Amino acid sequence: MTLSRLARRLTSAVYALIYKPEPLIRISISRDRLLQNVRTYREAYPNLLLAPMLKSNAYGHGLCVIGELLDTEDIAFMCVDSHYEARKLREGGVRSPIVVMGFVRPEHIARTHLSKVSFAITDIEQVRTLARIAKRRTALHIKIDTGMHRNGIMEEDIDECIQILQTNKRLVVEGVCSHLADADNKDTEFSLSQLGVWERALSKMYAAFPALSYTHISATKGARFSEHAPMNTVRVGMGLFGYDTSPESQLALLPVLSMQTSITSLRTLPQGESVGYGATFRTKRTSTLATIPVGYAEGLDRAFSNVGSVSVSGVQCPLAGRISMNMASVDVTECTGVARADAVTVISNNAKDPNSIQSMAEKANTTPYVLFAHLPAHIARCVE
Repeated sequence: MTLSRLARRLTSAVYALIYKPEPLIRISISRDRLLQNVRTYREAYPNLLLAPMLKSNAYGHGLCVIGELLDTEDIAFMCVDSHYEARKLREGGVRSPIVVMGFVRPEHIARTHLSKVSFAITDIEQVRTLARIAKRRTALHIKIDTGMHRNGIMEEDIDECIQILQTNKRLVVEGVCSHLADADNKDTEFSLSQLGVWERALSKMYAAFPALSYTHISATKGARFSEHAPMNTVRVGMGLFGYDTSPESQLALLPVLSMQTSITSLRTLPQGESVGYGATFRTKRTSTLATIPVGYAEGLDRAFSNVGSVSVSGVQCPLAGRISMNMASVDVTECTGVARADAVTVISNNAKDPNSIQSMAEKANTTPYVLFAHLPAHIARCVE
């Protein structure tokens, strides 16, 4: 490296230490609300161990942020989707046991050096390969396909799966799991049919592996079925973050996340002027329009163009025009005394607000899961 290049790097490093610009967008995570939701589930299901689901950047809430907050809680293990997510938690200092629920190549499972990390087995071929190549102790959760038909061991393949697992003593069956496909339906017929498959599968697995530690088929929406089927653990994802879309849920959950920004520009437009791409909005009177630095790349879905709203200094103001990639326009005509740099709440943590994730999902004809998952990882998550 030349001296001039080294000097430039040192200058950049010093500048970064001295000058730390305040971000234009902030995602706030309420520690108290998160832990209150944990307590709510623990009180509602005292006979079940809790396994927080932290896949997809903890449903947009921040993988390591949430992992650190839950690391000292009394939980069975943390669930993630990928080996990458498990590694990021370990690199972030999280020490709780982890179960990787998504598919991982058998060779990667066999080679992993991550401590206290177990892997869900998602099909019979994965078992066959792993039994041939595993040279060290490997903890597994055997996933049973009880009817969702995405992945898992089919019921007719369970006997073969057990036989294969027993050929390699390094493979330790720590748990058995599955997933309910229709748990939020008031009609429980399909879920009960899955539970029938689950009970038959679990009977065989206990007979072969009596030291099973964890049995889990239900996620947030399916926790209520714990009274109808053998299980000792529940995977809690969206419920942990304050949302349970099951029509049967009676739990008092608190939304954990909110998003804030500020007004970066103001302009007054006469009647008849258009705003944004495609001229989809025209002023019906002399109007004040504000610009915020949040667009669909920051998680404010384009579906909210002309139908969504944000809160400006506590006043709900409609989004005006088509949402752009990195900015949106807001009609603040009704907001008295509005000024540049005024605070804007893009996502509210009050479930009843028009700009709560629940309300936004209803407007966009989607689910809170989708909106949370689209919150980009580069926006700082600040614990409050």
